Amino acid sequence: MKKIVYIIFVSVWIGFLSLCAIFYISSPSKKDEFSKEENRILANFPEVSFDNIISGDFGNSIEAYFLDHFPKRNLIIDNTAKIKDFMSIATYDEYLAISPKVEDPLDNKDYLENIDDLINDLINNKPDTDDDSDSEPDTDNDTQTEYPAIVEKQPGNINDFSSTMGIYMNVNNKKTALYTFSRDSALAITGVLNKYAALLPTGGKLMFTVVPQSANANLFVNSSKNGEMYSEYDELVNAFGSNNVYAFDAAQILTKAIKQDKYVYFRTDMHWTPYGSYLVYCEMAKRAGKTPCNYTTDFDITIEEPFLGTYYRDNPTSYMRENADKLELLMPKCTFEWRRIVSGDEYKTIDFLNFNAKANDRYTVYLGGPAGPWTYTMADNGETENCLVITDSFGLGYIPFLVGNYKEVHYYDPRYFNKNATGANLTQLIEKHQIRDIYVVVGDLHSFDSSFILNYALNQLQ
Repeated sequence: MKKIVYIIFVSVWIGFLSLCAIFYISSPSKKDEFSKEENRILANFPEVSFDNIISGDFGNSIEAYFLDHFPKRNLIIDNTAKIKDFMSIATYDEYLAISPKVEDPLDNKDYLENIDDLINDLINNKPDTDDDSDSEPDTDNDTQTEYPAIVEKQPGNINDFSSTMGIYMNVNNKKTALYTFSRDSALAITGVLNKYAALLPTGGKLMFTVVPQSANANLFVNSSKNGEMYSEYDELVNAFGSNNVYAFDAAQILTKAIKQDKYVYFRTDMHWTPYGSYLVYCEMAKRAGKTPCNYTTDFDITIEEPFLGTYYRDNPTSYMRENADKLELLMPKCTFEWRRIVSGDEYKTIDFLNFNAKANDRYTVYLGGPAGPWTYTMADNGETENCLVITDSFGLGYIPFLVGNYKEVHYYDPRYFNKNATGANLTQLIEKHQIRDIYVVVGDLHSFDSSFILNYALNQLQ
């Protein structure tokens, strides 16, 4: 009897190992596979060795592998999330409003007209600007910051750029597209930026950047990092933009920090961390002729942890709970008041940090989250100039850094603008508030292939 049991045990064990070998040979997941739903790299098939089996590591690893690669896994996860949302007593409006990416933006008739008009104007006419002072970086302050903003403006030809462009990562000589867009869209966006820049006084500058969202950037964060992230839009914008329009490659700026294992992207939320936004702010502020603030000495910093963001809200996995984020909340030390327009010149004073934000949307602690129609800060910091930040939720953690550089920092999200409430269009507001510099900071979700700038921001000038 014992012999039969032994034979059965050995047979089962050999069969199990044979099955594992078959899975290993036929498995398509020998290389790192990234899950956008969970913002992580899925478990690879474990190494089959005597030591692994005896120690029990093989059993644990094979379990993790099967849990990550069972058939129709993503479909089951998606349906589970839908059932959870259906059963929830909370409504979606109670969550952070994030506009979905347009499936096919060319279906939008206004979008098509805007592209045609803007591109024809951009290619056939040299953009005018009041700022012909300098196209080179300011050198007087180059030694005052670790992050000198050097943006080369070179003339370009439309044929120098591919019809399909993007934000990429190149790791181990393998190029992967993180986000793609059309050259025509990027040209049209440049036309809108030129229209805004033309409203600025002599010496005023417009700085523009597109920030990869966490689900895209974390492909690089979780890679071997033997390479870089970079974009293609900055060269095009700098080639066809007015003399006072400067584009910055946020992906490339953040690459160095990521390779040094700096915490610049959340794992459980779609946004960059405040420190990630600080690195890009330093580059842009320097180009505007401002000395960047100091991250550690110019702010009172409160840390909230664990922070589980919108990715966790939509897909609450144990992996995310075990790798929760921390959220740094920065309060400028200078004296200031944050105001939101109610009607015309009437405003209400609001909290710079709104601690009533829901747990999974704590990133919206800053400024009360994306809102309208127009918000600004009045700071007692000795500065005399004003700026405007055109942004989506990616600018919430960015705006605090500018409070020390300008007397007034105005914030505008095109999705929530209301001309009746402000009593003026964007052109009139820029003139009324004597805006000197404009910062355009948007996530890739709201950049080239959406109506965020090409429709909303353009039409609101009138």
